[in-house]
Amino acid sequence: MQFDTLYHVNAAGCYTESFYTSVANQMLYSKPSKALIRCDISLDAPYVFVELTELAGLDRQTRCLLILSHIIENIELKKLCCSFRVNKVQFILPHASNGEPLIDDDTLSELLTDAMPEQTPAFEQISDWQLEATDLDTLVVAVDSCNDFEYVSEQAKHHTVQVVNGPSGVINGEGGYALLVHRHGCLKATTFDESMPTQLQSANIQVSDTFIFAGMQSYEWQKLWFSYTQKHYKNDDELIEFAELNTVVGYQGVANQAAAFALAGSYLHNPLMADTEQVFVVFNQPKEQLFKISRSESKCHI
Repeated sequence: MQFDTLYHVNAAGCYTESFYTSVANQMLYSKPSKALIRCDISLDAPYVFVELTELAGLDRQTRCLLILSHIIENIELKKLCCSFRVNKVQFILPHASNGEPLIDDDTLSELLTDAMPEQTPAFEQISDWQLEATDLDTLVVAVDSCNDFEYVSEQAKHHTVQVVNGPSGVINGEGGYALLVHRHGCLKATTFDESMPTQLQSANIQVSDTFIFAGMQSYEWQKLWFSYTQKHYKNDDELIEFAELNTVVGYQGVANQAAAFALAGSYLHNPLMADTEQVFVVFNQPKEQLFKISRSESKCHI
């Protein structure tokens, strides 16, 4: 599957080079919440989160809508559709606690009509996206905001959330991403099947490769990952050091997979990584999955 990353916005900014720099240098934008969440039966603590400063104090729906509007405006949809075939726009957006879409289809239609009134493209909205299952000539726009109290409290029931002075856990954030899936994309994503140890073997990984982790962080996962990769080490190898997407800009819910691919693209587009042939992206939610992201042989025009 080939694709291009068109635009992104998160705590690291909107530029490809700033995304790479922030994660490669392990810059932190996080801060403690004023509200406390229940971590376990004996501990209430502030959770650690990352936010876009301009959106501070707004509710989740408004945050997502403003991020989405910003992306639609900056990808210059009309110009994009003149240069490339775009058969469909696929919005990857969260649902509210009642199961309804956080942003309804009428609002999405208005956004697209405002951006391209002459011929509004067809669109669909989903919350469970897989790059490898996406049709060619699809514009993917993924947005989420995961740092409000209600979301984090619910997440803490299922995963370890990072709290002040607590064990390693998920740091929540917000952001948005636009990708174009087409046969002439500058980047190529390769997937592997079966269990994670088998995926690592099929991908012929080396511990010196660049790995981006975009899953749910926990001490349990760290032990599991070491068990998966242990046989790939030689006596003088240093431990794999992940590029931590979520630690720097925060976990972004339904947009997290798109965030990881945008980060992979920023690594491969960086002049300092010119000799690097591929980077590996690792997820452990909703399932353990390895992607190899490499430069395609297509001529890039975006």
